[in-house]
Amino acid sequence: MEGENPVYLKVGYYESLGAKREVLSSEASLLNLIKIMRRYNSLKKEELRIRASIYKTIKELNSKVRETKSYFPFFEIPEKFKKKEPRVKKESVHKVDKKIPQIQLPPQKKQDIHLESELMDIQNRLREIERL
Repeated sequence: MEGENPVYLKVGYYESLGAKREVLSSEASLLNLIKIMRRYNSLKKEELRIRASIYKTIKELNSKVRETKSYFPFFEIPEKFKKKEPRVKKESVHKVDKKIPQIQLPPQKKQDIHLESELMDIQNRLREIERL
């Protein structure tokens, strides 16, 4: 490497401003992407926590139903005395109110605050470049 001559390029003023603008906007996009990924991860953890609690509740309810059924006497009813029950559509039986509960978001962490400050800094630098 000592014997090689370095190569220099002449970059114009406006070309350098354009390059700086592109680099800064790329940085801002990456920071936004990091913020979105962190938010996704926190929401995914919250979803898993809620699913686990629902699973636990269903399991407890199922065991209580089995326990309650064990208290009832069981009688065999002859076929000739059984009533034919009309078939019920599955939709009407399994209809559930589809309200989605609001999830409380965790307070912003230091990392998020740091990302926000970096984003603001990059946006300020972009504005300064635009003025030139």
